[in-house]
Amino acid sequence: MEATRVRSEAGFASWRELARTPTHLVPTLIGAALAVIVGVLTYIFAMVADGAIVAVTLEQAYLFVFGVIGLIGYSVAKQNVQNGSIVSAVAGLALVGIAAEAAADATVSLLTGFLLLAGSIWSLASTR
Repeated sequence: MEATRVRSEAGFASWRELARTPTHLVPTLIGAALAVIVGVLTYIFAMVADGAIVAVTLEQAYLFVFGVIGLIGYSVAKQNVQNGSIVSAVAGLALVGIAAEAAADATVSLLTGFLLLAGSIWSLASTR
């Protein structure tokens, strides 16, 4: 008899589950996580440099918001690859188009956006 795995939590339950992530979802996960982390860290560094709470720049906000959308796309893609890839591709296009234009140094926005797009294309190609 085949054992079935029941998961009651959304997202991933442990770090071991990341080891079972399909290879085609890795660029999506890396791009989205990198966008969120860089968005938060640049805000923290700006806050520490000024010694007070500062206003969030457009680049920081775009990186964080579209990174979170990319993470949502990753979690959806684990259940339904086509829908998750579409969500990740939208976040990647937004990072490449909107966030790269608003940023003074667009390197991180372009890198994370292209990672999200590459992961989306790879996911769709590997499941067709």
